[in-house]
Amino acid sequence: MHQDILIIGGYGVVGRRIALDLAPDYPERIVVGGRNLTRANACAVEIGHGVRGRAIDILDPQSIAAALKGVTAVISCIDQPGRTVLHASIARGLAYTDITPHLTELGRGAAYESIDAAARAAGARVVLGTGIVPGISSVIVRALADRLGGCDDIETALLLGANDVSGPASFDYFLQELTMPFDIRVDGRDVRASPFSEPRAVDFGPPVGVHSAYLFPFSDQVLYPRTMGANSVRTRLAIEPSWLAGLLAVLSKTGARRLLSIDSIRHRIAQTRRDRPSRDGARFALRVDVTHNGSTQCAILHGRTQADAAAAGASGVARALIERRVPEPGAWMPEQVIEPGPFFARLAKNGLRVEFPTG
Repeated sequence: MHQDILIIGGYGVVGRRIALDLAPDYPERIVVGGRNLTRANACAVEIGHGVRGRAIDILDPQSIAAALKGVTAVISCIDQPGRTVLHASIARGLAYTDITPHLTELGRGAAYESIDAAARAAGARVVLGTGIVPGISSVIVRALADRLGGCDDIETALLLGANDVSGPASFDYFLQELTMPFDIRVDGRDVRASPFSEPRAVDFGPPVGVHSAYLFPFSDQVLYPRTMGANSVRTRLAIEPSWLAGLLAVLSKTGARRLLSIDSIRHRIAQTRRDRPSRDGARFALRVDVTHNGSTQCAILHGRTQADAAAAGASGVARALIERRVPEPGAWMPEQVIEPGPFFARLAKNGLRVEFPTG
């Protein structure tokens, strides 16, 4: 019987944290996967609980096939050109989730529908986009919409600190998104927007307070019109220190943005984040506002390390898949299939408490 839970990128910044969270509850089942088998094995030994290392090259179909033998669930923590592991997992009818945020490529419908149809046909259970945004933010949207009895407008704002830890892949994504115009949903229609434009003062609650947050193409905004019936959706990013946010807003309007669109330059910059620990004072904050029929409620989450929160969100979704609390085949977003109560309870065990200031 297939029982292994494969974490691809499992020795990375977020993947290792997911393995640490899951291993005690699923002994002998966690497999840390990556291109470097030596690093995977070393990580497995360090974690214990019967964790094993496994080599996988996501650009090699034979390597993917070998890595998926004996696997029942896949958690991907890496960027996937061509979504090779996703498609291979679907073809085998596996449970699958990932923290890679490039859902903007799915657009509003056709590409997503293709993945959903393939998953349903194969009996695969897929939850796309788990982490902080999308992921935790998505389940918060579901909780607020449940309280209000519906969802018309969604505003999400994430505050990140320059001192916080992040892996090269995450930072590369951030740099790439600085270069790309994107669509936001306004009153039922798509409107073109630019990253780090239209600053707005967002109150993240004490002790974080008010920060300027700029439009940013977080992936959760792409499918909310479909999954939640939202007419307007905006996602924003704030950066500490504030002077850095202002500088990024200026650079995003200049030729520097074109330089970041060059893969070799962007990758080299992103590698400066490898194995970089959080510094004192690092923190993040998340605020989500949902409006329905003129009434608005919000939720706020504070934490010290974004990687810890991303791992907690991903492992919470993974647990739901492993324990078959997502029973129906198909490609889903977290807001569609993850029950807020158990999910928030799991976050709280990891020191992350979602607050609802408006009651």
